[in-house]
Amino acid sequence: MRTIQPLALDDLDKKILGYLQEDGRMTFVTLASHLGVSEGTIRKRVKRLEDAGVLKTMGVTDPLKMGLDTVAFIWFKVERLHLERVIAALKDLKEVRYLVVTTGGYDLVAMVVLPNRTQLVQLLNDKLSQIEGIVSTETSIVLQIHKQIHEWAPFRDYVEKEASHG
Repeated sequence: MRTIQPLALDDLDKKILGYLQEDGRMTFVTLASHLGVSEGTIRKRVKRLEDAGVLKTMGVTDPLKMGLDTVAFIWFKVERLHLERVIAALKDLKEVRYLVVTTGGYDLVAMVVLPNRTQLVQLLNDKLSQIEGIVSTETSIVLQIHKQIHEWAPFRDYVEKEASHG
């Protein structure tokens, strides 16, 4: 397993991330104006954040509103000897949108998104049953999504501080 070395973020990096969490399409010129630095500084900082894997700008969709009717979480018990092989196989499945190693009663949790329940059954019975090392699974279908956020750190706090001092 690889060890992730976090990138050292200064206040400017955190403020940039905060503004981009509010509006991912904000221009570098607008960011520079808000933060009192040059557009070139913003461009270099954003590139550094992207290159380090800290920042990834993308459109986020709601699968249920797009007609992908079945969102489910699958909990996996895996033979420890085959854990890395199972992870690799699950990562290759297009239906798997989120995959994590966990503590507790299960070894892995995956979120899957499919057009319908028939395809979920096919995934469970046809694809997952072929992956060596999976001991058992438990599946829960998502009925409604009440909260879905994509900001993992409180960088908006830096924007609010900037606004109160500006």
